[in-house]
This record gives sequence, C-alpha cells and structure tokens, in this order.
Amino acid sequence: MRFSLRAKLLGAFAIDLLLMMALGTFATYQMSRMNEKAAFIEAYTIPSLDLSDKINAVITRYRSLQLEYIINNSGADKDRIEADMGQQEALMKAFFTKYEPLISTDTERQALDDVQWAWGSFVEATRERFIPASRLNNTGSVQPAFNRLNPLYDDLTNAAERLTRESQAQASAALGVVGSAFQSARTFIMVDTLLTLLISAAIGLILSARIALRIGRLTNATRQVAAGDLDRKVDVVGSDELSALASNFNAMVDSLHEQRSLLEQRNSELQASLQRQHQLMNDLMRGKEAEEQAERARATAEAASKAKTMFLATMSHELRTPLNAILGYTQLIQLKAAMQGRSEMQSELGRIRAAGKHLLTIVSNTLDFAKIEQGKMELDLTSFTVVPLVREVVEIVEPLAQEHRNMLILDCAPELDQLTSDSSKLRQILFNLLSNACKFTEDGRVTLRVMRIEHEELRSEKSGTANFSFLNSSCSIQFDVIDTGIGMSGEQIERLFQPFTQADPSTTRKYGGTGLGLAVTQELCRIMGGTIAVQSELGRGTTFSVTLPYQSEPPTSTADYTATRRLALPEALPVATIPHNEPVHTEAR
Repeated sequence: MRFSLRAKLLGAFAIDLLLMMALGTFATYQMSRMNEKAAFIEAYTIPSLDLSDKINAVITRYRSLQLEYIINNSGADKDRIEADMGQQEALMKAFFTKYEPLISTDTERQALDDVQWAWGSFVEATRERFIPASRLNNTGSVQPAFNRLNPLYDDLTNAAERLTRESQAQASAALGVVGSAFQSARTFIMVDTLLTLLISAAIGLILSARIALRIGRLTNATRQVAAGDLDRKVDVVGSDELSALASNFNAMVDSLHEQRSLLEQRNSELQASLQRQHQLMNDLMRGKEAEEQAERARATAEAASKAKTMFLATMSHELRTPLNAILGYTQLIQLKAAMQGRSEMQSELGRIRAAGKHLLTIVSNTLDFAKIEQGKMELDLTSFTVVPLVREVVEIVEPLAQEHRNMLILDCAPELDQLTSDSSKLRQILFNLLSNACKFTEDGRVTLRVMRIEHEELRSEKSGTANFSFLNSSCSIQFDVIDTGIGMSGEQIERLFQPFTQADPSTTRKYGGTGLGLAVTQELCRIMGGTIAVQSELGRGTTFSVTLPYQSEPPTSTADYTATRRLALPEALPVATIPHNEPVHTEAR
C-alpha cells in the first residue's frame, strides 16, 4: 500500500502531536497544582505572616509604652502615653479582625485564640492595675506593678511566636508541594522531549533521503530549462505530491510562452503606474504653491491685525478728548442746575453723565488693550498706602451696588505695609472686578477682601511655583473680590479672559459690555508682576483673586514683557485666613 508524501508527513506530525499533548496535559496538571499552592501562599500565608509581624510589633510597642509611662512624671505625658496605648489596642483589634478570614487549620485557629486571650489579659491588667498604680505612686523607676505584668507579657509573646511558627509551617508545606510538582514536571518534560526528538529524527532521516533523490532530478531539469532548453521534461514516477510536482513542472515549461505575453502586459501596466506617479508629483507641486499662498495670506492677516491695533489706539485716543470734555461740561451743568434748584434736570444730566462714563470706560479699555498688544504699556511705580486706595474704589462702585440692591463689604487688614506699584492700574483692576461683581449680582453681597501673604506661604500654596516677580519681594498682597451672583461654569471660565469675549455670550444683551475688561485686567496683573485667578460655581457666585508683590518691578525689555505675557494662568489660590483687627465694612442697599 502506497502512502502519499502528505500522509507520511501527517503521520509523523501526529506522533509528535500525541507526545506533545501528553506533555501538555501533564504539565498543565502540575502547573495547576503549583498555581493552587502559590495562590494559597499569596492569599493566606503571606498576609498571615505579615499580620503576625504586625501583631508582634504592636506587642513590643505596647510594652515600651508601659516602660515610658513609668519613666515620665508629667501628667500630660502620661495622658499622651495612654492615648498611644489606646491606638495600639485599636490596631491590635483590627489585626485580629483581618487575621480571621486567613485561618486555614484548627491549629492556627487555636494559636490565634491563645494570642487574643493573652492580649486581652495583658491589656486588662494594664488598664486595671498597672496604670492606676503608676499614677498613684510614680518614683521614676521600674514599679512593682510593671514587674507583675512580666508573666502576662511572656504568655503573650509565646502565643504570638506559636502563631508565627504556624504560619511559617504552612508556608513551608505549600512551598514543598510547589517544589515537588516542579521536579516531577521537569523530569517528565525532559523524557518526553527526548523521545519526541528521537522519533522525529528517525522519520525525518528516512523521508528526507527518499525526497532528496527525487527533488535532485527536478533540480537538474530546472537548470536545463533555465539554460534555455524548453523541451526538457521530467519523468513522472509514483502517485504522491512529488509526482504531481513533476507533472506541474512539465506543464510550467509549456506555459512559458504564455508568460512572456503576460510580462509584456505587466510592462504596459507599469507605464500607466509611472504616469499616475507623475500626476501625483504635479499635485504635490500645486499643494506646495497653495501652502505658499496660505503663508502670504497669514502675513497679510498679521499686517491687518497690526493696522487694526494702531487704528484702535488712534481712535480710542481721539475719542477720549471729546468724551472728557462732554463729561466735564455735564458735571458743570449739573452743579449749575443744583445751584439754581432745577432738580428736574438732574436725572437727565445724570443719565448723560453715566452714559458718557460707560463710553469712556469702553474707550479706555480699548486703548489699554491696544497698548498691551503693542507692548507699550508702562508702569508708574510709586509708594502708597493700600487702605485709602481701596476705600476710594469702594466709594466709586457704591452707587452701582445700590443700583442692583447689593451689600458692598470692605474687609481690609489695617496693618498692611506701603505698596510700591502703579496705583492707577491697581485702581483700574479693582474697579473692573468690583464693577463686574456688582453688575452680575442682584440682591446679594459683594466683598472686597485685602490681606497680606508671606512669600513662603504663597510658594507652598502654589506647590512651589511662583511668578518670577515674586522672587524680589519677601511678601505679597492679595485682593479677593467675592460675590454671590450668577456664577460661571467650567466652560465659561475657560474663555473668560479672551478679549472681546464674555463668559456667556447671552449676557451681553442683558448686562452689556465689550468683553475687554477682564482681558485688560489680566494683562495689567501680569505687567505688574502679579497673578489673577478665579473660582466660580454656576448659581453660587464667583471669587477673583489678584496677588501682587509689595515691590513691583517693570519689565526691562520687550523680551521680558513678552515672557511675562506668556505666563500660564495659575491654579486658583485657596483663600488664606489671616488674623487682623476689626475690618471696615461699607454696606449699600
């Protein structure tokens, strides 16, 4: 009976597969045993050993506290030591509770019960006899009451040692099972592997000798065909795969002429592919030209932005002059009307003046923003007292708070030092923040809190990160504007300081504004070497925190100014509680 080459190879492979299956089955069984014991060690033995060590540590610590209790004479020290003993007792109770699920044998159960009983006796003797005796008669040396605890301590330590030995014995037994399973698996694997190698070698040698002879004939025929002898044929002997290969070889020689035509067809396809590649190259060139056009468009946009900034600066400056004249004349007319007793004109003139002030604020913010974009904002550094300045700002904002029926509160620490900074810009910052707080709060409370922050405290609150300007000052001052208004969501806070943008675009129709106030405020804080942070919750109010150094330093160059503007907005600072005298309150309803 003749077998095909495929059948012979499959038979050899089947023998090897059976041997490998036997090897895998035995190895799987042994590995499951090792895994079971390893899981037992991990889940029970290791935790029980760890808890045994912790129990011994608590016993030792409790004993040392007893000795320390005798040595110390102070009542406060004795109270502290009694508290520590209570903590150790709580720890021991927790360790006993954790040990309960880890018990696997009756011997281990008995050992744990002995430890619990000995510990209870030891603690009871300590609480009922040792501590009262030591408090009544403490000579600073080892007391008889301490010595009477020695038998109980010895019983406790012996019970703990038995518990530890039991855990170690279980670990040793589990490791022995793992080792025995490993040795059996290794021996079986070595024997099975050697047998598989011998059988595979025998089958391979026999089959390879017969296959090599027939393949040699095919090789010789292939060489002759490669040399150009397309009439060379191979004798077909047998009915296995090599016979089929010989038949296919003969058919291959017959189809060589057909392959030549196929090669010509492939050549034409390659030509078409080259044309497509050429088309792709042209597309890439056009894409490069489009990129150059985009770059030119970007340069044009930047030039337009610069022109817009210059236009805003020029127009804002030109608008301020007539607006100041309008406000001045309006004030004069109000005074004249008041002197003449013409009260009917006061409200109309007040509306004109309020509208003029609002327009002047918009123009001033636009001018400041244009100066900031051009890097031309300068600081006028002077030394001044903080309290009069914040009182002045509060008095200016008070009418707006009254208009919205808000309570305006000034919480200012009176022991603040002289501040060296730009007072006009600080006044502008506080005015912007208080105006926004009053505008977005109805029937609520707006608080301006001013306090001193030491430099080390500020660094710790910011996790070691500080603005570079703070390094020149040993302390800082923080202004918190807190309101109970409409608040903001996280998404609104993300776009809060973007120029010409409000936190919620729908509020523009209700509350007005250009969206420049906070953007200008943020840039002024950065130029003055400080930071501004915000904390808010929708419907629960907002807190703006401005932190400035006591000694501000202006940027010495355009590069410094640019570096200042690129500082990342810090995390919101937590409000520090600083003791001070009775604060000043200004209430407006």
